[in-house]
Amino acid sequence: MRLFSSKTSPYSRKVRVALIELGIADQVEEILADPFNPPPDLLAANPLSKIPTLVTDRGEALPDSGLILEYLQSRHSGIAPLPRGSRRWAALRLQQVAEGIIDAAVATVLEKRRPESIVYTPYLDRQAEVIRRSIDLLEREAGSLGLQTPSVVEITAGVALAYLDLRMPYLEWRKHAPQLAAWHAAFCERPSMQQTAPPAA
Repeated sequence: MRLFSSKTSPYSRKVRVALIELGIADQVEEILADPFNPPPDLLAANPLSKIPTLVTDRGEALPDSGLILEYLQSRHSGIAPLPRGSRRWAALRLQQVAEGIIDAAVATVLEKRRPESIVYTPYLDRQAEVIRRSIDLLEREAGSLGLQTPSVVEITAGVALAYLDLRMPYLEWRKHAPQLAAWHAAFCERPSMQQTAPPAA
């Protein structure tokens, strides 16, 4: 398999963490790619020019981190399945909120790359508020995040919070989320998180 990814992309990191947790990282060739200056191989696999993109051993190109994680879980064990029944929807809700943190943080990074004269400050403020509200929710439900075999919920939350540390440390999210901070500190001790830590911003 081949994985088009980036060392700093949180979407890529979710997949890279999952590959380690599944014990199959050595079966995947990782190809670093810039989606804003995409190599022809990435465009051939994914016309959306997004990372991560996984090309399976059958030559199928999967163009989204959620899709990739679903595919990997269908073929390998090592990531906890989501619970069934009503607890499943609660878990998926947490995952979606954590994913929303990533989306808002990435949107902030991209907006700040624009020329300073046209950066839209109200947009940045809105993203920051989205993140703060989402952190508050995760703090209230931090007790449901596990530290044993992680599911996609823990992987998404762990990567999301780590991305805030990388790109938006000024939010100081730990000041308002002590239980979440304690969980995250322990989660970041996992080899999968250690081995996928991005280079310093």
